[in-house]
Amino acid sequence: MSTIATFSVPADAFPLGHIFDSFPEITIEIEQVVPTNHAILPYFWVREEPVENVQTTLEAQGALKSYTLVDDLGDQGLFRAEWDPDVEGILTGIVDAKLTVLSATGTEDEWKFEFRAEDTNQIAEFQEYCADHDIEITLGHIHSIGARTDEGAHGLTSEQREAVLLAYKNGYYETPPETNLGELAEELEIANQSFSDRLRRGTRNLIEGTLDVT
Repeated sequence: MSTIATFSVPADAFPLGHIFDSFPEITIEIEQVVPTNHAILPYFWVREEPVENVQTTLEAQGALKSYTLVDDLGDQGLFRAEWDPDVEGILTGIVDAKLTVLSATGTEDEWKFEFRAEDTNQIAEFQEYCADHDIEITLGHIHSIGARTDEGAHGLTSEQREAVLLAYKNGYYETPPETNLGELAEELEIANQSFSDRLRRGTRNLIEGTLDVT
């Protein structure tokens, strides 16, 4: 049975963490992907900062061999990254353990990761790798998909659960809708795209955690 686990690490423990030194207010979100040696977390969003400013900072990142700007929305951009496989760190641990990254969000304080593993040994392998390489990680919650807990029920993170419940209680799912993404995002004081991504991931995890999708 698949297992969902969440971890947090200090901002500087992840290769993109240096960006927060220049832009402490930004948020970075990694697109969901199954990492491989050839495609380690290839897509990421950088929000709340003009894209041209972020590009200058990315050029100074040693862990990136190259990057491509995929989508420029002014104060947020989608980038495709090619990581340097010779730079060992937390990315190596994710790849070696064959973990699926469901979500990863970074702020100046920390990175929060949500992983899916087909076997709990993968989680243990990742933890062992981090311990061996002095990478400080904090385990949030861990549970099998379908198991119910007060925190992280059905594979939702606390932020995703908050977004789904807020949308439901405010009539977002009614016909016609009684609210929109912009109003919901404003209530949580986050960017529209950030709320949209959080709601989309939460809905996906809710479906996977309650329905037989195999």
